Order: sequence, then C-alpha cells, then structure tokens
Amino acid sequence: METGRALRESSRPVTGWRAWTVVETRGGLRLGSVLHDLVWLAGAPVVAECRLHEDPFAASVGAHPVPGAACNCGFHAARDPVDALSYARGRDEPGTVCRILGEVTLWGHVLQTEGGWRASHAYPVHLYVPEPGIAEELAVYGAAISSATCASHSSPTCTATRSRSALPSPTWRRTSLT
Repeated sequence: METGRALRESSRPVTGWRAWTVVETRGGLRLGSVLHDLVWLAGAPVVAECRLHEDPFAASVGAHPVPGAACNCGFHAARDPVDALSYARGRDEPGTVCRILGEVTLWGHVLQTEGGWRASHAYPVHLYVPEPGIAEELAVYGAAISSATCASHSSPTCTATRSRSALPSPTWRRTSLT
C-alpha cells in the first residue's frame, strides 16, 4: 500500500485501515499480505523487515531503521478506508479465499505519511468479513469481527458495534480454489 512520503516519526501507537488476503493454511484460515508472501500469525504481532534488497530495480538506500523515511518498508495503514480499498482487489493465488478490509494497530517505530502510516509492528484490531464461517476461523486473532451475514450479534465472532469510520465489508471472493 502506498501511503505517500514520510512526514514525521513517532513511537505512539496508531490505528489505520488496510486490506488482507484470507489464505488457507494448515492451521486454518489466516490473514495474509496482499503484496508479499507473508501470513500474519494469530496472537503475535508481525515485525517488519526491509525487503528492498529483493527488488532488482530498486536503488540501494543503505542501512536504515524499519520503516525508513527513504524506503517504502514497514507495515502500511491508510488513514481513510477508501485508500485501502484498492488493495482489496488483486492477485488471488492458490490458497487465497478472499480479500478483506480491516483496522490495524501500528506501533514501535512509526512514520506518519501523507495518507497514513508505516510502522515496525502491527496487529489487526477489527476485521470486516463476508461470511460467518470466515469470521469463525479468523476469531483466533482476537480482533473484533463484523460480518454483514452474522446470524447473531451476541456471537463472539460478530460485533454489533461498528467502528466510527466503518464501511460495508467489500470483498472479492474467488469462485474456485483450483
């Protein structure tokens, strides 16, 4: 997700919007990165690392903290859910069930950018999912989960309270897993 140039550094936690893939793993459905081969583990924050060296066309920026002001590394979150929406579409590789939007808390080394933030640490806090079955499996993250088709708002995987900036859950589901 491109959130623009870095404006200032902080160590204060922030909450923003991002898209995830929902992927099939041996342990069940899990959140995955929309851009990298990374599965977010349940119960543990993800810790960013710079992958600039993996891009054969990128100019080197030397050693830097993650995220770096001169690099695009770190976990990204948008200030506005509309900016995260464009990442709810894209590659659906084998094992990808769907894409979802959600809110993520970022902390550690945080860079405020023009459209959001990049940070060294991240963990989901609210997920907007298309189906109760997916909600049940993603409950392992301990995040609030909203689904338009939840059978009961008293379910531990369904919240009746929407976020202040919540949008309906736009998802794009694959028609087959071939």
